[in-house]
Amino acid sequence: MNYRILLGTPTAELEASLNTRFDELAEADVVSAHRSSREVVETVAQLPGLDVVVIHEDLGPLPVLDLIRDLSRNHPQLAVILVVSEITPDTFTGAMEAGARGVVSTEATLEELRARVSNAADWSRTLRRHLEAASLDLPVTGQRGSIVALSGAKGGVGTTTMAVHLAMAAARAKRVVCLVDLDLQTGDLTSFLDLKHRRSIVDLVEAADDISAAMLADTLYVHPDGPHILLSPDQGERGEDVTARAARQVLGSLRSRYELVIVDCGSTMNEATAMAVELADTTLVTLTPDLPAVRGAQRLLAMWERLQIRKPHDVTGVLVRHSRRNEIQPEFARKLLGVPLLKTTIPANYRALEEGENTGDPNRVTDESLRRAFNRTAAELGMLEEPTSAEATEAGDGGDHTNEPALGAVGTPPSGSTSTGPRRSRHSRDDRGAAITEFAALVPLLLLALLTVWQVLLLGITAMYASHAAAEGARQAAVTPDNQERIIEEAKKRVRAPWDDSSTFALTITPHDDAQYVRVSIAMPLVLPGTAGPLDVTGESRIYPEA
Repeated sequence: MNYRILLGTPTAELEASLNTRFDELAEADVVSAHRSSREVVETVAQLPGLDVVVIHEDLGPLPVLDLIRDLSRNHPQLAVILVVSEITPDTFTGAMEAGARGVVSTEATLEELRARVSNAADWSRTLRRHLEAASLDLPVTGQRGSIVALSGAKGGVGTTTMAVHLAMAAARAKRVVCLVDLDLQTGDLTSFLDLKHRRSIVDLVEAADDISAAMLADTLYVHPDGPHILLSPDQGERGEDVTARAARQVLGSLRSRYELVIVDCGSTMNEATAMAVELADTTLVTLTPDLPAVRGAQRLLAMWERLQIRKPHDVTGVLVRHSRRNEIQPEFARKLLGVPLLKTTIPANYRALEEGENTGDPNRVTDESLRRAFNRTAAELGMLEEPTSAEATEAGDGGDHTNEPALGAVGTPPSGSTSTGPRRSRHSRDDRGAAITEFAALVPLLLLALLTVWQVLLLGITAMYASHAAAEGARQAAVTPDNQERIIEEAKKRVRAPWDDSSTFALTITPHDDAQYVRVSIAMPLVLPGTAGPLDVTGESRIYPEA
């Protein structure tokens, strides 16, 4: 079986040069090539069975040593080879410390390239076999939990509220969730959840290079309702200690232990939030249906694109405080932003949120429309689905929900715990059941409305036939006044079945004011249930005798 190789090069010329040389190696197959570090990270997570990643030192925008460090941490079975213009002791040492399996020069001979690649690929496959045999909890592909980053278009649009309720909804669905407050200067999860905890993300910065499960257990707060919470510092100025590198390492460590990491980035950008947005599997921008919020979201998306943090088409918007009376409706907001919006919107029900936010207990929000909206949003983002075996994490089931952090809260499940098998979302079934019930209640009303419209249509048809039959009868009576049967026969020719039936059709000639009139009565068909007796519709026409 040939070695599977992924290339990361900054230019087309370097890519063509490396492709040409690998074509000469019969045992090597280049399965993918990319021009940015972000594309490399995303593709590695989607390609199972990859053996070697070959990265050029000029690949950006992420520094190449940081990229190697991330790949080594998140995909320990994957071998990384660094390609440099000149191999120096400092370059070699830095690459080895970052986790690379080899360093090769751009001018290396074919034999040197074959030796580096084959050694790295053999090491990768050997380690993968050992990992498979040693632990079923660690997926072979190295994939871990997913990160969802929420950022506000401007202040006060409900980003923290959304993050809290999404985390609660996912926890109720038995997902292992970590909620991270990266709004480092103005983060306020302590108020939203009524928390008192002495630790914050700043406590992990100094040890960011080697974060252990014990350190996370001492830093995270375990909420009684399920989510584990990493708080922002009490003193806002300490947020400057959380650099982009520290944020990357902390989020990478959390991703390796949790099925779902929800990051509240607030409404301001800094190194840490920029890194969270770049690493996130899903990025949400919360906005209200007003022009300042839409413009704020546009500026935010443009800034992310300029800084090469995230492309606009890879961002999703969510509309909060939605009402049918708003001037800006979801479809209009989607056209203004130019990015997809979630189908689910959060209704504008401010009063229903007040009690939960004032008491620090999200469960106090009892408004059904809001609860359904948050649950549907979580379902639309895939937060309520049970992870597949390839996405299994090293985290436990979070069953020991005590207020004081414990080592068992992060890491392997406590002893004696048993697997309950696949679990489905109870809330998604409830929503579907409620929708079916509401539709069933509307069916009789819809049928009644349809029958009413049909009855009105029958009334109009009957009146038309009665009028036409009376006119035809009057014309025939003027020609043959003494032949009653002929008059009735000619009048019925203007009427279709079943209106011309003898039991429903009646014709009489009546005098009135020195003139004679033909009167036709037709019984209207009835379709409305409970309608009493037949309803006759009458048409009348004067007879003008021929001279």
